[in-house]
Amino acid sequence: MRNLIISLLVLLLLPMVANASGAQNVASSAPRRVVVIDPGHGGPRPGKVHRDIVEKDYVLDVSKAVREKLGRKMPDLKVYMTRSCDSAYHEKQSTDNRRRAEFANSVGADLYVSIHANAHPKSSVSGCEVWVLTLNEKLMQQNSNSATSYADEGDFIDVSDIDRSSQGFMVALARQLENEPFSRFFAEECCENMSKYGLRNLGVKAGTVYTVLYFFEGPGAIVELGYLTNDNDYNYLKSKKSKDEMAEAISDAIVAYFTRLDGSSADAQTEDGAADAAVEATPAEELTEGYAIQLISSLSEVDIYDYQFKGYKGRVRLLMGTGRYKYKYCYGSYATAEEARVDLAEARKTFKDAYVVRFKDGAIVQ
Repeated sequence: MRNLIISLLVLLLLPMVANASGAQNVASSAPRRVVVIDPGHGGPRPGKVHRDIVEKDYVLDVSKAVREKLGRKMPDLKVYMTRSCDSAYHEKQSTDNRRRAEFANSVGADLYVSIHANAHPKSSVSGCEVWVLTLNEKLMQQNSNSATSYADEGDFIDVSDIDRSSQGFMVALARQLENEPFSRFFAEECCENMSKYGLRNLGVKAGTVYTVLYFFEGPGAIVELGYLTNDNDYNYLKSKKSKDEMAEAISDAIVAYFTRLDGSSADAQTEDGAADAAVEATPAEELTEGYAIQLISSLSEVDIYDYQFKGYKGRVRLLMGTGRYKYKYCYGSYATAEEARVDLAEARKTFKDAYVVRFKDGAIVQ
């Protein structure tokens, strides 16, 4: 019964979440994609320290290398870092993590990647893994089991402190339901890439409620590069090639993520400048006159990257109409109405009132 009530509340709150984003960019051309790279810890918190590797320093070097590689591979991608030196946002770790998430929200991040190194009381534990957010009732209970003596206080949210009936939790749950497929796609790509360099692939993990993922509004993941407390992992991470290889693995996963998200790799470049192959085809070339599928109409402008557009992120455009609800948010460009109707059934799975409209020069016409 409790899960049923939560499910019903999520359905009721989805429209509220959808309208929570500010309407800032409604141009028909997609804005630059944004990724935030977060080198974990910093300032007074070194993270894991084992022998002569200090986590905060190691992950900062890897993060800088990721940024540099993305500058070559995807020059049109906007890359931010939460820190570029040995600094912190706040003396309290939970506040520090929350402010990192708020920074990513403020720059409109399409993906948040927090980079860490791991540790465990048992030296036999080894491998790379990537964590994504879960608000599943049972998995959240693993929180206390996942937090080891190596974790900084405030990295995790105590699940017993979460009010499951609060609006804040319902909003976070609705966001997770939307973002999880995106987060998992990146996480799986990243795990596979890191394992190519000899690290054991522990796969995608969920269960620990990380503070920074809970407060971030979009897809995100925490990348754990390996266990410093394991001899094999330590020896690899200590090697001269490891930082460059880990940066290569993460940056390639980010490129794959945005290629899949946008359905085009026109801006994705390999190290030697050759274009990567497209992962997913885009809709037909946009026409100045033709047909489109209207998803919603609105009294006021809505961000084309708003949560309600879900799987259509980056492929929604604004067409102007008449009347009170003059802002029409549409998908696709088709030469004929028959072509548009082929995709209409799929669109109605998410937008039940979607229908085919005719447009000319950026406006709906009769």
